[in-house]
Amino acid sequence: MSPPLAPDPPLTDGSVLLRGLEPRDIPAIDAGIRDPDVIRWIGPTEGSATDVIALNRQRWASGSPTLSICEPDGTCVGLVWINVRATDESTGSVGYWLLPKARGRGLATRAVRLVSAWAVSEMGLTNLRLTTEPENERSRRVAERSGFRQTDVIRGQATIDGRLIDQVVYELVPKGE
Repeated sequence: MSPPLAPDPPLTDGSVLLRGLEPRDIPAIDAGIRDPDVIRWIGPTEGSATDVIALNRQRWASGSPTLSICEPDGTCVGLVWINVRATDESTGSVGYWLLPKARGRGLATRAVRLVSAWAVSEMGLTNLRLTTEPENERSRRVAERSGFRQTDVIRGQATIDGRLIDQVVYELVPKGE
């Protein structure tokens, strides 16, 4: 599978804009990788914001894109990504984080909807998943509002920052089902 091309023009619904990572995103990425909630739910990031951009460019070249979640004016307020399985290129996992100032406004839901539709139409993915800890109520609501349905709970098979965690598994439900 060849890497997906960056959406051009950027993906937008008028309230949120998704585009490739840019150097101007460094302050937002730096704040995000230091945010206690991002660290709690995703884990700490090794390296700097510049390292995050470089790593995500490598991941994109391998078929797993990351996009900046932006205000309509292009100001980065978070990241959203699709991790494509090396063993099953038809399946991707959606992940995201937002800065505190962007939370509670529906931006994560809008970003997940946009990136999911793009992953299906442009990347050809047929299976999209989103996992979160049972206690992460906000992410659970984002999954459900984005058209994902809970399909499983996996107990004690993953770790975040050394903590053994449970995961609630959601799968995208095709429209009309």
